[in-house]
Amino acid sequence: MHTNLVTPSLMILVLAIAGCEKKNDSKQTPREAMPASASAQAHQHAPLNAKHGTHEDWCGAHQVPESLCTRCNPLLIPAFKATHDWCEGHGLPESQCLKCNPDLKIERPPKVGKK
Repeated sequence: MHTNLVTPSLMILVLAIAGCEKKNDSKQTPREAMPASASAQAHQHAPLNAKHGTHEDWCGAHQVPESLCTRCNPLLIPAFKATHDWCEGHGLPESQCLKCNPDLKIERPPKVGKK
């Protein structure tokens, strides 16, 4: 029974630790280190201060939450592998692999209006 809770909890913990890491100019995340030539695709990425799980937390280039996009941030890959959520054949989290899971629906959260 506890194993059902351990895997998601471990993934949340690893992602939270990765997200809380202090930024240092000498250690840029892959998105921050993007060359100027990639600026055309930059508009497809979430702002760096986007809250996880929101409409703004979206990678338009890969159609997954930016905070979980391993193609834009390969530093996330070990967390997915640690929770056995990894498709070796396609180099993606299994939970995002549309080739292995064609019925999978990954939807962007709706925009929340300010009141």
